[in-house]
Amino acid sequence: MKKVLVLYNLAERLEKGVQSDLICEQEITIIVPLVVELLVKKGYYVEALKTDLNIWEELKKRRESCDIVFNLAEAFGGGNTNETVIPAMLEGLRMPFTGASLSNMSFTLDKEKTKLVLASYGIPVAPHVLFRTGHEKLNSLGFPLIVKPVREEASIGIYGDCVVDDEAGLRRKILHSLDKYNQPILAEKFIQGREISVGVIGNASNLHVFHPLEFLFEGAKSEREKIRSYEYKWGGKKEQMVKADLPSEIVGRLAEYSKTCFEATDCRDYARMDYRIDQENKIYLLEVNYNPGIGPNSHGLNNTLTKMASFEGCSFEDLVEKIILIAMQRYGVV
Repeated sequence: MKKVLVLYNLAERLEKGVQSDLICEQEITIIVPLVVELLVKKGYYVEALKTDLNIWEELKKRRESCDIVFNLAEAFGGGNTNETVIPAMLEGLRMPFTGASLSNMSFTLDKEKTKLVLASYGIPVAPHVLFRTGHEKLNSLGFPLIVKPVREEASIGIYGDCVVDDEAGLRRKILHSLDKYNQPILAEKFIQGREISVGVIGNASNLHVFHPLEFLFEGAKSEREKIRSYEYKWGGKKEQMVKADLPSEIVGRLAEYSKTCFEATDCRDYARMDYRIDQENKIYLLEVNYNPGIGPNSHGLNNTLTKMASFEGCSFEDLVEKIILIAMQRYGVV
């Protein structure tokens, strides 16, 4: 019987951002019991462990008895920061674990560095400027622009007012975001069009790309509201996830781009690439998401990778086990 250790963080303390950012951290209280239950039913011995301040000692106790760690921890120590601490500990203890390595996580957390590297691989990205002080020049970058923190996930820091039409609005939003998130702020050309996501699972030459998923935004009053803002993802507005109806040539190009992104940024086991497609079917990469959310599309939850898997008849339960098996195979412990 293989032994799986499920790691998770429960963010109860705000260390950056705004208080509402903690809302997105609470779904883990629903997901972890479901993951434990389904793995037990599939014949695994399972233990769940919170990544609190005692986690190093707790991991040391289990390092010889654990076959694989299912890393669902998106922060460390009860706050909403320091996600990279967990893979660093697991690598230091030589414990096999699912998903992003320390280097992959640290790199892809930075949206700008990811864009710059992937652009050199031929992946199209929107023009942008990075603001560290709020006083940098825009140069030739025109409006509208979308403003977002450079090292956040899960639509944190992206609100409906992040699409700006003039320099006064831009500077105001950047200064506010710099103050709240204490990190550089990315302003990039707003691509009016469709929001698309593509999931990839596997490793090395054995990568499987899911059919693209499209987000629809119920109640949006303009094209500029049709973004995965915090309001749509966590704040009560309704987004719908559907199988994207796209020309086969676009689907093929998205698959190739996504494989390139996965390999070039050293993703492992599973990842998700987010794109915008403009009205002329030109594709723009938004970001690479390591360890994308894994949860059911039930219990009031919406999980993109799980939805993509469902297009192929793969259930949430089977997807979780598949990711664990993919990681175990990578370590040679299957």
